[in-house]
Amino acid sequence: MWVDVGSLVFTKISGWPAAAGLSLLLLLLWLSVPSDTLSFQREAIAHGQWWRIITGNLVHTNGWHLLLNVAGLWLLTQIFSDELNSRRLLAVIGLCSLGVTLGIWLWVPETQWYMGLSGALHGLFAWGIVQEWGHRRSAGLLLAGLLLKLSVDWLGGGTDGPSAALIGARVHVESHVIGAMSGAMLGLLNRARR
Repeated sequence: MWVDVGSLVFTKISGWPAAAGLSLLLLLLWLSVPSDTLSFQREAIAHGQWWRIITGNLVHTNGWHLLLNVAGLWLLTQIFSDELNSRRLLAVIGLCSLGVTLGIWLWVPETQWYMGLSGALHGLFAWGIVQEWGHRRSAGLLLAGLLLKLSVDWLGGGTDGPSAALIGARVHVESHVIGAMSGAMLGLLNRARR
């Protein structure tokens, strides 16, 4: 899409405005709000603090955790720029976030607390692969990469490796799998609708 504004020409307006806005929101929350007030906490949700189902995806354990998630957001926004505009990016991230935390609530009862956007990012990754399947030759390689990442996460149990050391917590591999499944289902629904 070309938008001509006077002498300025922008090519392909994509999900960058939403990625920038979401990155800024994540940074502001990290700087200004104690993460335990917004994180997914099973007992607090059971006692009526339902907003934690969404806000748990927006807070992070530390700066490295935030940086990893923001870098992932920007990388995926670039990889799938043909499929993403700002509205679609926010919708997919929002629905995958909801899918992740509801999935944790229902299927991973041993998880008492959770925070971070990585589950939803795995969902965005899977969603993008489904959208590009059959249109882009690299979709198969992207799928192989996602499956390899999920396998390495799962086999490592989330406690070994540099990511766990950087974020200061166990990598919640279950959220990555739930996020990927949520994103794949959203992607299939979107393709069926088109």
